[in-house]
Amino acid sequence: MLILATTSNLVYAFQNSDLFARLIIGLLLLLSIQAWTIMIDKWLTVSHARRSSTKFLHQFATCKSALEMLTIMDGHSGPLVEVYKAGISDLADILGLSQMSLDLHLRNKTFPRPLSPYEIDRVRSTLERTVSAKINELEARLGLLGTAVTVSPFLGLLGTVWGVMIAFCGIARTGRPDIGAMAPGISGALLTTVVGLLVAIPSVVGFNAVTSSVRQTVTNMDNFVEDFVSLLKLEGGD
Repeated sequence: MLILATTSNLVYAFQNSDLFARLIIGLLLLLSIQAWTIMIDKWLTVSHARRSSTKFLHQFATCKSALEMLTIMDGHSGPLVEVYKAGISDLADILGLSQMSLDLHLRNKTFPRPLSPYEIDRVRSTLERTVSAKINELEARLGLLGTAVTVSPFLGLLGTVWGVMIAFCGIARTGRPDIGAMAPGISGALLTTVVGLLVAIPSVVGFNAVTSSVRQTVTNMDNFVEDFVSLLKLEGGD
């Protein structure tokens, strides 16, 4: 009964709203669709990236060599895999290793020669650039979600202020207040604020959840870079 009464009230308020308020409500509904689409897509993507990065980082922590992870890559996916591959590719290029010689050193878990501090810094730079690219991918479209969070309440407020202004203009023209005549217009005006909040509240919750998951994934990637470089210094640095 409560749901039916609420729906009936919302329909009544919409029917008594003017064209401007209806345009705002339509815009808010479009923002809501966009926000939910982004939240669902980013949550699925970022959650997978966070879980896979945590799993990869724990596995890498057991490795005694930077090359060892290549032997246990099966079953791993996500951004850290791409970061690791970029580091190994740059390392092979620095040491002049072909695929065949890389496989040989992979079995022996040794480098053909020590790495200089400059070469280690070069590998770090490659890792950090790849991490930055992955962060940009994870944060893609979050700005649009943030816009929905910020703009929705103000659009709702604009519609309400507009409707109240029109209602008071009607009072000024008639020269006397008439609550019965004002109530439908005011209800239509207030509807825009309700819709704005209904768009903004889930959007801000989703935005905070996604950004928190992104931060955790970024932390995992930063930790991996430090672990990778530490291994290079221990086993192949001067």
